[in-house]
Amino acid sequence: MTNCPEDKFIHIDGLRLHYLEWGNGHPVTMLLLHGIGNDAHVWDHFAQNVANRIRIIALDQRGHGLSDWPMPPAYRCEDYVADVDKLVYALQLNELILMGHSMGALHAINYAAMQPGKVACLIHADIEPCPPDWNKKYLLNLYENLPHFYESIHDYVQEAQKNSPYADEALLYRIASSALEEGKDGKLRSRFDREVLLHFDRYDQRPYLRDIRCPSLIIRGKESRVMRHEIAKEMSEIIHKGSFAEIPKATHPVHLDNPVEFLRVVSEFLQSIFH
Repeated sequence: MTNCPEDKFIHIDGLRLHYLEWGNGHPVTMLLLHGIGNDAHVWDHFAQNVANRIRIIALDQRGHGLSDWPMPPAYRCEDYVADVDKLVYALQLNELILMGHSMGALHAINYAAMQPGKVACLIHADIEPCPPDWNKKYLLNLYENLPHFYESIHDYVQEAQKNSPYADEALLYRIASSALEEGKDGKLRSRFDREVLLHFDRYDQRPYLRDIRCPSLIIRGKESRVMRHEIAKEMSEIIHKGSFAEIPKATHPVHLDNPVEFLRVVSEFLQSIFH
């Protein structure tokens, strides 16, 4: 098992973007796109368990983690997807496994539909292709009410547990170690631009679903409030080679709430394609 990723940076359209890489040298590459407010390290557990057989690249999307914050804020879907497109081109990636969670999954849908020759298979985790209005209102509420700083990592973990009730506390502490940075005042702040929340697009990726030609797995946390069961099933039926899996004891952060089952489901899907 390859436990420690390499920290790497790439310059795209004036922004320095950070990504993590495990298992360089493997012929198959998997590109991971995190959700809003997260960073590449949210994939650590998953990556550490597959990097012995797959090259993993986990991107800090613009405004997140160690990647630059665009000024003025530029957080439209097309901004994020353009970054992915240029990253794939610069690293000369082909026949990608593309996996995204939440906002990252919406970007993955867009890219897979627009660049079918680059994506061998798609894994979409827990968000509807056209998030309802309450989703944006929830993010606007976070913009206004999310703590601007934390007195301790423990405070951050307690906040994270509100949205990841089944997640192992030790896992959340490991994520917190990369998600926070200490300011000159000694207080801990999240490494993402809060403007991301304010500028969340009115995404509607439904028109792209029929353009996705690669094998695709739609994953839902069984207790998710972000993705309805019937919508997830419908997505898997609209996509030409779609399939559906529901993870028990998991809410929206399905890869954190039940990482063991998430790993099993994804691994079985990949094995069915790359056997």
